[in-house]
Amino acid sequence: MSKKRVQEDSDSDIDLSSTDEELEQPQLQTNDEEPEIVDVDFDFFDFNPEIDFHSVKNFIRQLFGDDNVDIELSALTDLLLEEGHVGTTVKTDGKGGDPFSILSVLNLTKNLKQTAVSKLVDYILAKTSKSTEFNIMLRQLLKQNSKYKTGLIFSERLINMPVETVPPMYKMLLEEMEKSEDSHEEYELDYFIVVSKVYQLVASEADKLLDDSNKRKKTKTADSSKKEMDYFHYEDTVLEKNSTNYGYFNYNRKVQESDARRVFTDYGIEPKMSLILLTKAQLSKAIVEMEQQFPPF
Repeated sequence: MSKKRVQEDSDSDIDLSSTDEELEQPQLQTNDEEPEIVDVDFDFFDFNPEIDFHSVKNFIRQLFGDDNVDIELSALTDLLLEEGHVGTTVKTDGKGGDPFSILSVLNLTKNLKQTAVSKLVDYILAKTSKSTEFNIMLRQLLKQNSKYKTGLIFSERLINMPVETVPPMYKMLLEEMEKSEDSHEEYELDYFIVVSKVYQLVASEADKLLDDSNKRKKTKTADSSKKEMDYFHYEDTVLEKNSTNYGYFNYNRKVQESDARRVFTDYGIEPKMSLILLTKAQLSKAIVEMEQQFPPF
């Protein structure tokens, strides 16, 4: 079902590559090139199990970065695509096209006995083990027979998708949860965990091969940027501001070295996992702020 249409008149084309691919092969535009004007209609659709399985699975894979091999991607995709499940895809080629973005929520509390979900919960708890306060809170929320119901929000998109498409997706998600026929059992959630990604600029390994004086200079520059982070999803700044807790975590696996993702002169790119915890009230407030900060075109 088509939900809504948003039109973008942009100076840049929509890049169909994934986040990591974009970092590996940046597209640079010289001053002599004329920017291409692209008129794009974004249509919002419900999830379609017959069409969207592989795209949704790939988005989940992308969302968990190098640790995706530790996640049961197919089983989680099946749960998100169950009949009547809430969520939105954004497409440009009609219902039968490939999604450019997805947003949905999975009730972790209800599905704790599902192997894929229990493994995912164990992964999240292990990931936050060194963040004591955050970890204790998550353990209370995600234990069997918890009095609180917690959902995991899956939000991912292609790298150049405009952030302005995100607030309507979140707004529709809350509306669908409230209107769902089985909302009492499935979607009356108290807390939400948002899985996302940030990246950190790190000193290039190549710089370490320079002479001692240059090495000291580079090291000093690199040290000053150790805490510098940037966002793949700019709406995360709003979610973090309204959250109960959030944190950035290293991936367990490192498939690519930072230099392979190098897009700056002096630095490599090191992606990190972001986990954000919000109450329903906090999420509702964040969505209002998203709409103000990232208004439609």
